[in-house]
Amino acid sequence: MKKHPFRAFPERRSSAAFLAACALIPLTVAAGVAGAAPDITSANWGAVTAPVYGSHDAGLYSAAELLAGPNKLGSYYSGFLPNGRKVTPAGVSIQVGTNPLGVAITPDGRFLVTTNDDERETGFTSLQNGMLKGGYSLTVIDAATMKTVSHTTTAGKLFVGLQISGSGPYTVWASGGADQTVKLFTLSRAGLLSAGTPATISITPQQPADQGYVSNYSIAPGSPAASSTSTPSGFNKGGEHLIFPAGMALSPDGAYLYVACNADNSVAVISTASKSVVKQLPAGYFPYGVAVSHDGTRVYVSNWGVTEYKFAHAAYTAGELSTITSTGNQPDGFYVPVTSTGSTPATRGAARTSALSIYSAPGINGAALTSLGAIYQGKPLDDQFQVGDTHPNATAVVRRGAVEVVFTAKANSDSLGMVLASNNLALPDFDLSPITLALRIGQNLHGCYPNALAVSPDNRRLYVAEAGINSVAVLDVSNPVKPILLGRIPTGWYPSALVAAPDNRTLFVVNAKGVGEDYNPATDFVSNPAATGLQSYTDSNFVFGSMQKIDLRKTPLENTTVLANNLALHTPSDT
Repeated sequence: MKKHPFRAFPERRSSAAFLAACALIPLTVAAGVAGAAPDITSANWGAVTAPVYGSHDAGLYSAAELLAGPNKLGSYYSGFLPNGRKVTPAGVSIQVGTNPLGVAITPDGRFLVTTNDDERETGFTSLQNGMLKGGYSLTVIDAATMKTVSHTTTAGKLFVGLQISGSGPYTVWASGGADQTVKLFTLSRAGLLSAGTPATISITPQQPADQGYVSNYSIAPGSPAASSTSTPSGFNKGGEHLIFPAGMALSPDGAYLYVACNADNSVAVISTASKSVVKQLPAGYFPYGVAVSHDGTRVYVSNWGVTEYKFAHAAYTAGELSTITSTGNQPDGFYVPVTSTGSTPATRGAARTSALSIYSAPGINGAALTSLGAIYQGKPLDDQFQVGDTHPNATAVVRRGAVEVVFTAKANSDSLGMVLASNNLALPDFDLSPITLALRIGQNLHGCYPNALAVSPDNRRLYVAEAGINSVAVLDVSNPVKPILLGRIPTGWYPSALVAAPDNRTLFVVNAKGVGEDYNPATDFVSNPAATGLQSYTDSNFVFGSMQKIDLRKTPLENTTVLANNLALHTPSDT
Protein backbone atom coordinates (compact mmCIF):
# COMPACT_ATOMS: atom_id res chain seq x y z
CA MET A 1 0.00 0.00 0.00
CA LYS A 2 2.56 2.54 -1.10
CA LYS A 3 1.68 5.68 -3.03
CA HIS A 4 4.61 5.46 -5.33
CA PRO A 5 5.27 5.13 -9.06
CA PHE A 6 6.40 1.57 -8.39
CA ARG A 7 4.64 -1.04 -6.29
CA ALA A 8 5.61 -4.49 -5.03
CA PHE A 9 3.88 -7.61 -6.26
CA PRO A 10 3.60 -10.98 -4.51
CA GLU A 11 5.26 -14.24 -5.37
CA ARG A 12 3.54 -16.56 -7.84
CA ARG A 13 2.97 -20.08 -6.62
CA SER A 14 1.91 -23.48 -7.85
CA SER A 15 -1.83 -24.23 -7.78
CA ALA A 16 -1.58 -25.98 -4.42
CA ALA A 17 0.51 -23.25 -2.83
CA PHE A 18 -1.69 -20.60 -4.38
CA LEU A 19 -4.80 -22.16 -2.81
CA ALA A 20 -2.98 -22.18 0.48
CA ALA A 21 -2.25 -18.50 0.09
CA CYS A 22 -5.93 -17.92 -0.65
CA ALA A 23 -6.65 -19.22 2.83
CA LEU A 24 -5.09 -16.01 4.09
CA ILE A 25 -7.05 -13.90 1.61
CA PRO A 26 -10.46 -15.58 1.86
CA LEU A 27 -13.01 -15.08 -0.88
CA THR A 28 -15.81 -16.81 1.03
CA VAL A 29 -16.89 -16.68 4.64
CA ALA A 30 -16.83 -19.28 7.39
CA ALA A 31 -18.67 -20.08 10.61
CA GLY A 32 -18.43 -18.28 13.89
CA VAL A 33 -17.62 -14.58 14.11
CA ALA A 34 -16.62 -15.03 17.73
CA GLY A 35 -15.03 -18.46 17.31
CA ALA A 36 -11.70 -19.58 18.67
CA ALA A 37 -8.55 -19.72 16.58
CA PRO A 38 -8.81 -22.61 14.14
CA ASP A 39 -6.46 -25.58 14.34
CA ILE A 40 -5.27 -25.66 10.74
CA THR A 41 -3.44 -28.70 9.43
CA SER A 42 -2.45 -30.07 6.05
CA ALA A 43 -5.62 -32.18 6.17
CA ASN A 44 -8.10 -29.31 6.55
CA TRP A 45 -6.42 -26.25 5.08
CA GLY A 46 -8.78 -26.33 2.11
CA ALA A 47 -11.70 -25.55 4.46
CA VAL A 48 -10.16 -22.30 5.73
CA THR A 49 -12.35 -19.26 5.10
CA ALA A 50 -13.12 -15.93 6.78
CA PRO A 51 -14.54 -15.36 10.28
CA VAL A 52 -17.84 -13.77 9.14
CA TYR A 53 -19.46 -16.91 7.76
CA GLY A 54 -23.11 -17.16 8.87
CA SER A 55 -23.24 -13.61 10.27
CA HIS A 56 -25.42 -10.73 9.09
CA ASP A 57 -26.68 -7.28 10.01
CA ALA A 58 -30.13 -6.86 11.47
CA GLY A 59 -33.00 -5.22 9.63
CA LEU A 60 -32.70 -4.33 5.97
CA TYR A 61 -29.63 -6.48 5.36
CA SER A 62 -30.62 -9.51 7.43
CA ALA A 63 -30.58 -11.77 4.36
CA ALA A 64 -27.06 -10.74 3.39
CA GLU A 65 -23.64 -11.53 4.77
CA LEU A 66 -22.33 -9.21 7.44
CA LEU A 67 -21.45 -5.85 5.90
CA ALA A 68 -17.94 -4.47 6.21
CA GLY A 69 -17.62 -1.48 8.50
CA PRO A 70 -16.55 -0.24 11.93
CA ASN A 71 -18.39 -0.26 15.27
CA LYS A 72 -19.46 -3.88 14.90
CA LEU A 73 -17.61 -5.22 17.93
CA GLY A 74 -18.03 -2.70 20.71
CA SER A 75 -16.04 0.30 19.50
CA TYR A 76 -15.76 2.41 16.36
CA TYR A 77 -12.34 0.96 15.53
CA SER A 78 -13.41 -2.69 15.89
CA GLY A 79 -15.23 -4.07 12.90
CA PHE A 80 -15.14 -6.14 9.74
CA LEU A 81 -13.14 -5.69 6.56
CA PRO A 82 -14.24 -6.25 2.96
CA ASN A 83 -12.35 -9.57 2.90
CA GLY A 84 -14.39 -10.92 5.82
CA ARG A 85 -11.73 -10.54 8.47
CA LYS A 86 -12.09 -8.83 11.83
CA VAL A 87 -10.04 -6.04 13.35
CA THR A 88 -10.02 -5.65 17.13
CA PRO A 89 -7.18 -3.19 17.79
CA ALA A 90 -5.66 -3.29 21.25
CA GLY A 91 -5.33 -0.17 23.35
CA VAL A 92 -6.73 3.26 22.52
CA SER A 93 -7.34 4.26 18.88
CA ILE A 94 -7.91 7.60 17.14
CA GLN A 95 -8.17 8.70 13.52
CA VAL A 96 -5.34 10.37 11.62
CA GLY A 97 -5.11 11.45 7.97
CA THR A 98 -5.69 9.30 4.90
CA ASN A 99 -3.15 6.58 4.06
CA PRO A 100 -0.63 7.24 6.86
CA LEU A 101 2.66 5.53 6.02
CA GLY A 102 5.19 7.17 8.35
CA VAL A 103 5.32 8.10 12.03
CA ALA A 104 7.87 9.73 14.32
CA ILE A 105 7.92 10.82 17.95
CA THR A 106 9.59 13.96 19.32
CA PRO A 107 12.80 13.19 21.25
CA ASP A 108 11.08 14.12 24.51
CA GLY A 109 8.14 11.82 23.77
CA ARG A 110 5.51 14.59 23.89
CA PHE A 111 4.14 14.50 20.35
CA LEU A 112 3.69 12.05 17.51
CA VAL A 113 3.53 13.06 13.86
CA THR A 114 2.17 10.97 11.01
CA THR A 115 2.82 11.58 7.35
CA ASN A 116 -0.40 10.93 5.42
CA ASP A 117 0.30 10.09 1.82
CA ASP A 118 -2.99 9.85 -0.09
CA GLU A 119 -3.19 11.97 -3.23
CA ARG A 120 -6.87 11.19 -3.92
CA GLU A 121 -8.92 12.53 -1.02
CA THR A 122 -7.94 16.20 -0.97
CA GLY A 123 -10.77 18.32 0.44
CA PHE A 124 -12.65 15.56 2.24
CA THR A 125 -13.20 15.97 5.98
CA SER A 126 -13.32 13.14 8.49
CA LEU A 127 -16.74 12.45 9.96
CA GLN A 128 -15.13 11.39 13.24
CA ASN A 129 -12.76 14.34 13.64
CA GLY A 130 -13.50 17.55 11.74
CA MET A 131 -9.87 18.68 12.10
CA LEU A 132 -8.69 15.92 9.75
CA LYS A 133 -8.58 16.42 5.99
CA GLY A 134 -7.85 13.95 3.22
CA GLY A 135 -4.91 14.13 0.84
CA TYR A 136 -1.24 14.75 1.59
CA SER A 137 -0.97 15.99 5.18
CA LEU A 138 0.72 15.77 8.57
CA THR A 139 -1.18 14.95 11.77
CA VAL A 140 0.15 15.84 15.23
CA ILE A 141 -1.06 13.84 18.26
CA ASP A 142 -0.45 14.45 21.96
CA ALA A 143 1.23 11.21 23.07
CA ALA A 144 -0.16 11.38 26.61
CA THR A 145 -3.81 12.19 25.85
CA MET A 146 -4.09 10.73 22.33
CA LYS A 147 -5.80 13.91 21.17
CA THR A 148 -5.24 15.53 17.77
CA VAL A 149 -3.29 18.73 18.35
CA SER A 150 -2.99 19.95 14.76
CA HIS A 151 -3.36 18.81 11.19
CA THR A 152 -1.74 20.45 8.19
CA THR A 153 -2.45 19.67 4.55
CA THR A 154 0.39 20.25 2.11
CA ALA A 155 0.35 21.58 -1.42
CA GLY A 156 3.04 19.11 -2.39
CA LYS A 157 3.53 15.37 -1.97
CA LEU A 158 4.85 13.22 0.86
CA PHE A 159 6.08 9.66 1.30
CA VAL A 160 7.04 7.27 4.07
CA GLY A 161 10.21 8.93 5.45
CA LEU A 162 9.79 10.98 8.65
CA GLN A 163 12.22 12.11 11.36
CA ILE A 164 12.01 14.72 14.16
CA SER A 165 14.91 16.57 15.79
CA GLY A 166 15.25 19.31 18.38
CA SER A 167 13.79 19.98 21.82
CA GLY A 168 11.05 22.47 20.91
CA PRO A 169 10.52 24.02 18.59
CA TYR A 170 11.17 20.78 16.71
CA THR A 171 12.22 20.23 13.10
CA VAL A 172 10.18 17.68 11.15
CA TRP A 173 12.01 16.12 8.20
CA ALA A 174 9.68 14.47 5.68
CA SER A 175 10.42 12.71 2.41
CA GLY A 176 8.72 14.42 -0.51
CA GLY A 177 8.33 11.30 -2.65
CA ALA A 178 7.13 12.31 -6.11
CA ASP A 179 8.15 15.93 -5.45
CA GLN A 180 11.77 14.67 -5.50
CA THR A 181 12.67 16.67 -2.34
CA VAL A 182 13.01 16.44 1.42
CA LYS A 183 10.62 18.84 3.19
CA LEU A 184 11.14 20.68 6.46
CA PHE A 185 8.38 21.71 8.87
CA THR A 186 8.62 23.47 12.22
CA LEU A 187 6.65 21.99 15.12
CA SER A 188 6.11 24.33 18.08
CA ARG A 189 6.26 23.27 21.71
CA ALA A 190 2.48 23.48 21.66
CA GLY A 191 2.31 20.92 18.86
CA LEU A 192 1.44 23.32 16.05
CA LEU A 193 2.95 22.83 12.60
CA SER A 194 4.30 25.73 10.60
CA ALA A 195 1.85 27.05 8.04
CA GLY A 196 2.59 27.90 4.42
CA THR A 197 4.90 26.26 1.94
CA PRO A 198 7.57 24.18 3.71
CA ALA A 199 11.26 24.63 3.06
CA THR A 200 12.71 21.95 0.79
CA ILE A 201 16.05 20.30 0.13
CA SER A 202 16.65 19.20 -3.44
CA ILE A 203 18.62 16.06 -4.29
CA THR A 204 20.30 15.93 -7.69
CA PRO A 205 19.62 12.74 -9.69
CA GLN A 206 22.63 10.61 -10.44
CA GLN A 207 23.43 9.87 -14.08
CA PRO A 208 23.94 6.09 -14.23
CA ALA A 209 25.65 4.44 -17.16
CA ASP A 210 24.20 0.95 -16.82
CA GLN A 211 20.76 -0.49 -17.55
CA GLY A 212 19.86 -1.20 -13.93
CA TYR A 213 18.58 2.25 -13.02
CA VAL A 214 15.16 3.70 -13.70
CA SER A 215 15.90 7.22 -12.50
CA ASN A 216 16.70 8.53 -15.95
CA TYR A 217 14.36 7.64 -18.79
CA SER A 218 14.91 8.64 -22.41
CA ILE A 219 12.34 8.11 -25.12
CA ALA A 220 13.90 6.48 -28.16
CA PRO A 221 13.80 8.77 -31.24
CA GLY A 222 11.16 7.75 -33.75
CA SER A 223 9.24 5.54 -31.32
CA PRO A 224 5.47 5.98 -30.83
CA ALA A 225 6.26 7.26 -27.34
CA ALA A 226 7.91 10.31 -28.91
CA SER A 227 4.56 11.68 -30.14
CA SER A 228 2.62 14.03 -27.90
CA THR A 229 -0.54 11.91 -28.12
CA SER A 230 1.11 8.80 -26.75
CA THR A 231 3.06 10.36 -23.90
CA PRO A 232 1.35 10.03 -20.48
CA SER A 233 0.67 13.27 -18.66
CA GLY A 234 3.52 14.35 -16.44
CA PHE A 235 6.11 12.38 -18.38
CA ASN A 236 9.00 14.47 -19.63
CA LYS A 237 9.74 13.43 -23.22
CA GLY A 238 13.22 14.84 -22.84
CA GLY A 239 13.96 12.31 -20.10
CA GLU A 240 12.70 11.68 -16.59
CA HIS A 241 15.03 12.47 -13.70
CA LEU A 242 13.57 10.90 -10.60
CA ILE A 243 14.76 10.72 -7.00
CA PHE A 244 11.65 9.75 -4.97
CA PRO A 245 13.01 10.15 -1.41
CA ALA A 246 11.70 7.29 0.75
CA GLY A 247 12.92 6.09 4.15
CA MET A 248 15.29 8.19 6.22
CA ALA A 249 17.22 8.10 9.50
CA LEU A 250 19.16 10.63 11.58
CA SER A 251 22.67 10.02 12.91
CA PRO A 252 22.76 9.64 16.73
CA ASP A 253 24.06 13.20 17.13
CA GLY A 254 21.49 14.60 14.72
CA ALA A 255 24.16 16.08 12.45
CA TYR A 256 23.25 14.05 9.36
CA LEU A 257 20.10 12.77 7.73
CA TYR A 258 20.44 9.67 5.54
CA VAL A 259 17.81 9.37 2.80
CA ALA A 260 17.03 6.39 0.58
CA CYS A 261 16.39 7.66 -2.97
CA ASN A 262 14.01 4.99 -4.21
CA ALA A 263 13.92 5.90 -7.91
CA ASP A 264 17.56 6.95 -8.16
CA ASN A 265 19.11 3.85 -6.58
CA SER A 266 21.21 5.94 -4.22
CA VAL A 267 21.54 7.08 -0.62
CA ALA A 268 21.87 10.82 0.01
CA VAL A 269 23.52 12.39 3.05
CA ILE A 270 22.08 15.73 4.21
CA SER A 271 23.83 18.00 6.69
CA THR A 272 21.15 19.13 9.14
CA ALA A 273 23.18 22.27 9.84
CA SER A 274 23.55 23.46 6.24
CA LYS A 275 20.36 21.72 5.07
CA SER A 276 22.11 20.55 1.93
CA VAL A 277 23.31 17.30 0.38
CA VAL A 278 26.94 16.66 1.27
CA LYS A 279 27.33 13.14 -0.12
CA GLN A 280 25.49 10.74 -2.42
CA LEU A 281 26.46 7.13 -3.06
CA PRO A 282 24.99 4.27 -5.13
CA ALA A 283 22.71 1.79 -3.38
CA GLY A 284 20.90 -1.28 -4.73
CA TYR A 285 17.76 -1.40 -6.84
CA PHE A 286 14.87 0.63 -5.36
CA PRO A 287 16.30 1.51 -1.90
CA TYR A 288 13.60 1.99 0.73
CA GLY A 289 14.50 1.67 4.44
CA VAL A 290 17.39 3.24 6.37
CA ALA A 291 18.86 2.36 9.77
CA VAL A 292 21.93 3.63 11.62
CA SER A 293 24.09 1.71 14.09
CA HIS A 294 24.02 2.78 17.73
CA ASP A 295 27.43 4.43 17.53
CA GLY A 296 26.59 6.11 14.22
CA THR A 297 29.49 4.62 12.28
CA ARG A 298 27.42 2.28 10.10
CA VAL A 299 24.45 3.01 7.85
CA TYR A 300 22.20 0.29 6.42
CA VAL A 301 19.85 0.67 3.44
CA SER A 302 17.37 -1.97 2.29
CA ASN A 303 16.66 -2.40 -1.41
CA TRP A 304 13.34 -3.69 -2.76
CA GLY A 305 15.14 -5.06 -5.81
CA VAL A 306 12.14 -5.87 -8.01
CA THR A 307 9.05 -3.74 -8.49
CA GLU A 308 6.21 -2.78 -10.77
CA TYR A 309 6.89 -0.42 -13.65
CA LYS A 310 3.95 1.96 -13.32
CA PHE A 311 4.53 4.16 -16.37
CA ALA A 312 2.68 1.51 -18.36
CA HIS A 313 1.53 2.68 -21.79
CA ALA A 314 0.70 1.01 -25.08
CA ALA A 315 3.47 2.94 -26.80
CA TYR A 316 6.12 1.75 -24.37
CA THR A 317 6.97 -1.60 -25.86
CA ALA A 318 10.47 -3.03 -25.79
CA GLY A 319 13.08 -0.60 -27.00
CA GLU A 320 11.00 2.58 -26.84
CA LEU A 321 12.54 3.58 -23.52
CA SER A 322 16.18 3.61 -24.46
CA THR A 323 17.47 3.02 -20.92
CA ILE A 324 15.36 -0.06 -20.23
CA THR A 325 15.92 -3.46 -21.78
CA SER A 326 14.32 -6.85 -21.17
CA THR A 327 16.10 -9.16 -18.74
CA GLY A 328 14.38 -12.41 -19.68
CA ASN A 329 12.48 -12.41 -16.36
CA GLN A 330 10.05 -9.58 -16.95
CA PRO A 331 6.31 -10.27 -16.54
CA ASP A 332 4.04 -7.93 -18.47
CA GLY A 333 3.75 -4.58 -16.74
CA PHE A 334 6.72 -5.09 -14.44
CA TYR A 335 10.29 -3.90 -14.53
CA VAL A 336 12.92 -6.38 -13.37
CA PRO A 337 16.48 -5.02 -13.31
CA VAL A 338 19.35 -7.18 -14.42
CA THR A 339 19.69 -9.54 -11.48
CA SER A 340 22.65 -8.62 -9.28
CA THR A 341 22.75 -10.92 -6.28
CA GLY A 342 26.44 -10.81 -5.46
CA SER A 343 26.28 -14.57 -5.09
CA THR A 344 29.35 -15.44 -7.15
CA PRO A 345 32.96 -15.08 -6.00
CA ALA A 346 33.53 -12.31 -8.53
CA THR A 347 30.56 -10.23 -7.37
CA ARG A 348 30.39 -11.12 -3.67
CA GLY A 349 29.60 -8.03 -1.61
CA ALA A 350 28.12 -6.19 -4.60
CA ALA A 351 24.51 -7.36 -4.45
CA ARG A 352 21.94 -4.85 -5.68
CA THR A 353 18.83 -7.00 -6.19
CA SER A 354 16.89 -7.46 -2.91
CA ALA A 355 19.91 -6.55 -0.83
CA LEU A 356 21.07 -4.73 2.28
CA SER A 357 23.61 -2.03 1.39
CA ILE A 358 26.18 -1.24 4.10
CA TYR A 359 28.12 2.01 4.54
CA SER A 360 30.81 3.31 6.86
CA ALA A 361 30.58 6.76 8.45
CA PRO A 362 33.96 7.09 10.24
CA GLY A 363 33.77 9.35 13.25
CA ILE A 364 29.98 9.62 12.72
CA ASN A 365 30.85 11.86 9.79
CA GLY A 366 28.18 11.39 7.16
CA ALA A 367 30.07 13.56 4.72
CA ALA A 368 32.78 10.88 4.67
CA LEU A 369 30.34 8.03 3.99
CA THR A 370 31.84 5.13 2.02
CA SER A 371 30.34 1.91 0.72
CA LEU A 372 31.24 -1.41 2.33
CA GLY A 373 29.28 -3.45 -0.21
CA ALA A 374 25.98 -5.25 0.24
CA ILE A 375 24.48 -8.53 1.41
CA TYR A 376 21.95 -10.40 -0.73
CA GLN A 377 18.59 -10.78 1.03
CA GLY A 378 16.58 -12.38 -1.80
CA LYS A 379 16.00 -15.75 -3.38
CA PRO A 380 16.62 -17.06 -6.90
CA LEU A 381 13.92 -15.71 -9.22
CA ASP A 382 11.70 -17.97 -11.29
CA ASP A 383 8.41 -17.70 -13.17
CA GLN A 384 6.14 -19.36 -10.58
CA PHE A 385 7.24 -19.20 -6.97
CA GLN A 386 9.64 -16.29 -6.71
CA VAL A 387 8.71 -13.55 -9.16
CA GLY A 388 8.51 -10.62 -6.74
CA ASP A 389 11.53 -11.72 -4.68
CA THR A 390 11.55 -11.16 -0.91
CA HIS A 391 10.91 -7.39 -1.07
CA PRO A 392 13.21 -6.11 1.74
CA ASN A 393 11.72 -2.95 3.25
CA ALA A 394 11.95 -1.71 6.85
CA THR A 395 15.26 -1.99 8.71
CA ALA A 396 16.18 -1.73 12.40
CA VAL A 397 19.28 -2.25 14.55
CA VAL A 398 19.27 -4.08 17.89
CA ARG A 399 22.29 -3.84 20.19
CA ARG A 400 22.76 -5.80 23.41
CA GLY A 401 26.20 -5.41 24.95
CA ALA A 402 28.76 -5.86 22.20
CA VAL A 403 26.37 -7.72 19.89
CA GLU A 404 24.60 -5.71 17.20
CA VAL A 405 22.19 -7.26 14.67
CA VAL A 406 20.56 -5.55 11.69
CA PHE A 407 17.00 -6.76 11.02
CA THR A 408 15.28 -6.33 7.65
CA ALA A 409 11.60 -7.07 7.05
CA LYS A 410 11.04 -9.26 3.98
CA ALA A 411 7.42 -8.73 3.05
CA ASN A 412 7.08 -11.41 0.38
CA SER A 413 8.63 -14.21 2.41
CA ASP A 414 7.09 -13.58 5.87
CA SER A 415 10.53 -13.34 7.43
CA LEU A 416 13.18 -11.09 8.90
CA GLY A 417 16.67 -10.97 7.45
CA MET A 418 19.41 -10.84 10.09
CA VAL A 419 22.97 -9.58 9.68
CA LEU A 420 25.60 -9.62 12.43
CA ALA A 421 27.09 -6.14 12.28
CA SER A 422 30.55 -6.96 13.62
CA ASN A 423 31.52 -8.93 10.52
CA ASN A 424 28.56 -8.37 8.14
CA LEU A 425 27.65 -12.05 8.44
CA ALA A 426 24.20 -12.99 7.16
CA LEU A 427 22.43 -15.11 9.78
CA PRO A 428 19.50 -17.45 9.00
CA ASP A 429 16.21 -15.61 8.43
CA PHE A 430 13.68 -15.49 11.26
CA ASP A 431 10.39 -17.01 10.08
CA LEU A 432 7.20 -15.09 10.93
CA SER A 433 4.73 -17.35 9.12
CA PRO A 434 1.55 -17.36 11.25
CA ILE A 435 0.87 -20.97 10.24
CA THR A 436 3.58 -23.54 9.63
CA LEU A 437 2.05 -25.66 6.91
CA ALA A 438 4.43 -26.95 4.26
CA LEU A 439 2.39 -28.01 1.24
CA ARG A 440 5.38 -28.16 -1.05
CA ILE A 441 9.07 -28.50 -0.32
CA GLY A 442 10.38 -25.03 0.41
CA GLN A 443 6.93 -23.41 0.26
CA ASN A 444 5.18 -22.38 3.47
CA LEU A 445 1.84 -20.67 3.76
CA HIS A 446 2.55 -16.94 3.52
CA GLY A 447 0.48 -13.86 4.25
CA CYS A 448 1.60 -11.81 7.27
CA TYR A 449 3.53 -9.31 5.08
CA PRO A 450 5.97 -7.66 7.55
CA ASN A 451 6.46 -4.01 6.54
CA ALA A 452 7.56 -1.93 9.56
CA LEU A 453 9.91 -2.37 12.54
CA ALA A 454 10.49 -0.66 15.87
CA VAL A 455 12.95 -1.41 18.67
CA SER A 456 12.25 -0.75 22.34
CA PRO A 457 14.62 1.83 23.87
CA ASP A 458 16.16 -0.84 26.10
CA ASN A 459 16.75 -3.07 23.04
CA ARG A 460 14.94 -6.01 24.62
CA ARG A 461 11.97 -6.11 22.23
CA LEU A 462 11.56 -5.90 18.47
CA TYR A 463 8.09 -5.00 17.15
CA VAL A 464 7.09 -6.09 13.64
CA ALA A 465 4.05 -4.67 11.82
CA GLU A 466 2.30 -7.46 9.91
CA ALA A 467 0.09 -5.72 7.38
CA GLY A 468 -1.34 -8.93 5.91
CA ILE A 469 -2.89 -10.18 9.16
CA ASN A 470 -3.44 -6.84 10.95
CA SER A 471 -1.12 -7.44 13.87
CA VAL A 472 2.18 -6.60 15.52
CA ALA A 473 4.52 -9.49 16.28
CA VAL A 474 6.51 -9.00 19.48
CA LEU A 475 9.97 -10.58 19.58
CA ASP A 476 12.26 -11.01 22.58
CA VAL A 477 15.68 -9.89 21.29
CA SER A 478 17.54 -9.98 24.60
CA ASN A 479 19.88 -12.23 22.64
CA PRO A 480 19.73 -10.50 19.23
CA VAL A 481 21.09 -13.45 17.29
CA LYS A 482 18.34 -15.73 18.67
CA PRO A 483 15.00 -13.87 18.61
CA ILE A 484 11.98 -15.46 20.26
CA LEU A 485 8.39 -14.76 19.18
CA LEU A 486 6.46 -13.88 22.34
CA GLY A 487 3.09 -13.34 20.67
CA ARG A 488 1.02 -10.96 18.56
CA ILE A 489 -1.00 -7.82 19.28
CA PRO A 490 -4.13 -7.13 17.18
CA THR A 491 -4.15 -3.87 15.22
CA GLY A 492 -6.41 -1.93 12.89
CA TRP A 493 -6.49 -2.48 9.15
CA TYR A 494 -3.06 -2.67 7.50
CA PRO A 495 -0.49 -1.52 10.11
CA SER A 496 2.08 0.55 8.24
CA ALA A 497 4.33 2.23 10.83
CA LEU A 498 5.46 1.76 14.43
CA VAL A 499 7.18 3.80 17.11
CA ALA A 500 8.23 2.70 20.59
CA ALA A 501 7.92 5.40 23.26
CA PRO A 502 10.93 6.35 25.42
CA ASP A 503 9.25 4.83 28.50
CA ASN A 504 9.82 1.23 27.28
CA ARG A 505 6.19 0.35 27.97
CA THR A 506 4.19 2.12 25.26
CA LEU A 507 3.89 1.20 21.60
CA PHE A 508 2.21 3.35 18.95
CA VAL A 509 0.86 1.68 15.81
CA VAL A 510 -0.26 3.50 12.65
CA ASN A 511 -2.80 1.70 10.47
CA ALA A 512 -2.91 2.88 6.87
CA LYS A 513 -6.56 1.93 6.29
CA GLY A 514 -7.88 2.26 9.84
CA VAL A 515 -11.00 0.14 9.89
CA GLY A 516 -12.85 0.94 6.67
CA GLU A 517 -15.27 3.54 5.38
CA ASP A 518 -15.78 6.64 7.51
CA TYR A 519 -19.03 5.09 8.65
CA ASN A 520 -21.85 6.41 10.82
CA PRO A 521 -22.01 3.84 13.64
CA ALA A 522 -25.26 5.36 14.96
CA THR A 523 -27.30 4.28 11.93
CA ASP A 524 -30.28 2.21 13.07
CA PHE A 525 -31.13 -0.27 10.31
CA VAL A 526 -34.04 -1.77 12.27
CA SER A 527 -36.16 1.37 12.81
CA ASN A 528 -34.90 3.10 9.67
CA PRO A 529 -34.39 0.45 6.97
CA ALA A 530 -33.97 3.14 4.30
CA ALA A 531 -30.85 4.59 5.97
CA THR A 532 -27.72 4.38 3.86
CA GLY A 533 -25.42 3.84 6.83
CA LEU A 534 -22.46 5.15 4.88
CA GLN A 535 -21.94 8.88 5.01
CA SER A 536 -18.93 8.76 2.66
CA TYR A 537 -20.90 7.58 -0.33
CA THR A 538 -19.40 10.32 -2.53
CA ASP A 539 -16.07 8.51 -2.69
CA SER A 540 -15.49 4.83 -2.06
CA ASN A 541 -11.83 5.52 -1.18
CA PHE A 542 -12.78 7.86 1.66
CA VAL A 543 -10.87 5.96 4.35
CA PHE A 544 -8.95 7.63 7.15
CA GLY A 545 -6.12 5.85 8.90
CA SER A 546 -5.82 5.28 12.62
CA MET A 547 -3.25 5.29 15.42
CA GLN A 548 -3.19 2.96 18.43
CA LYS A 549 -1.60 3.57 21.80
CA ILE A 550 -0.81 0.24 23.45
CA ASP A 551 0.17 -0.19 27.09
CA LEU A 552 2.50 -3.17 26.81
CA ARG A 553 2.24 -3.92 30.54
CA LYS A 554 -1.49 -4.60 30.23
CA THR A 555 -1.61 -6.24 26.80
CA PRO A 556 -1.43 -10.04 26.65
CA LEU A 557 0.93 -11.59 24.14
CA GLU A 558 -0.61 -14.62 22.41
CA ASN A 559 -1.46 -15.83 18.92
CA THR A 560 -5.06 -16.92 19.36
CA THR A 561 -6.77 -13.54 18.87
CA VAL A 562 -4.93 -12.54 15.71
CA LEU A 563 -5.39 -15.97 14.15
CA ALA A 564 -9.13 -15.99 14.95
CA ASN A 565 -9.49 -12.49 13.50
CA ASN A 566 -8.15 -13.70 10.16
CA LEU A 567 -9.12 -17.35 9.73
CA ALA A 568 -11.92 -19.79 10.44
CA LEU A 569 -12.74 -23.36 9.49
CA HIS A 570 -15.99 -24.78 8.20
CA THR A 571 -16.78 -28.37 7.40
CA PRO A 572 -19.40 -29.70 4.99
CA SER A 573 -21.82 -29.90 7.91
CA ASP A 574 -21.55 -26.12 8.35
CA THR A 575 -22.97 -25.37 4.88
